[in-house]
Amino acid sequence: MAKKTKKIILLAAILLIIGVLSFTQLPKEPDLFLSDKQVIKRINSFFPEAQPKIIQDRIFLDDTHVFVPFISEDDGYGMSFWIWKNNKWRAASVNEGGQPQVWNGEKNSKIIWNINPKDEVGEIRIFLKKEREFMMADGVDTYQPRMEMMHRIKPQGKMYGVEEYPDHWQELMTQYVEIRDKDGQNEFLVLEDGLQVYISFYDAKGKETFPHTSSTGNSYSTGNDFVNVPFLVQVHENELEGEY
Repeated sequence: MAKKTKKIILLAAILLIIGVLSFTQLPKEPDLFLSDKQVIKRINSFFPEAQPKIIQDRIFLDDTHVFVPFISEDDGYGMSFWIWKNNKWRAASVNEGGQPQVWNGEKNSKIIWNINPKDEVGEIRIFLKKEREFMMADGVDTYQPRMEMMHRIKPQGKMYGVEEYPDHWQELMTQYVEIRDKDGQNEFLVLEDGLQVYISFYDAKGKETFPHTSSTGNSYSTGNDFVNVPFLVQVHENELEGEY
């Protein structure tokens, strides 16, 4: 066979291989999510300490992000977070506990939790707060009043769940970011930095409590970004100005 013919065949083979590899790497629609057995097997492969026994649910936060709460072998209530990345469902992180965390989606932010029934939490309250401030810069006085808003979450039957921020919260946060971007030259006017989300817990009788069992345990991250706020800080009644 002539050398020229061999080169042509070799080049064609190389181009074919490149084409196949390129095709397999093209982004595609997410596959069906993993079965319970597959989820448990994958968690055990990189974080066996979690010991998942029962997969409670699969909650799609959007097309490519899934929240999977589980019960462990020792009756702990944990959380796992999954992402469709490089044409495969991959674990982003796993937590042995179920303390509320925050995921920021493109359209809205969501609070995710899996409270252990042993903690006897009857109500979760989420607060959007901003402390009052007075600032002076370039001869201009600026006063920012205190702000405090509350949103109730009442677990009914299931102690795990996903709850979106109220629409007016999201609108307010978006406006703050827009103001910051518009007046970015005024470095003292960093409005969105003052907005903080806090959490508090109450039992069935309306008494303030804390989910100690749900707040213990280790966590493991695979490096695939998912949850934006790992743990919300608890705010106590004496730190609030409003009556709820």
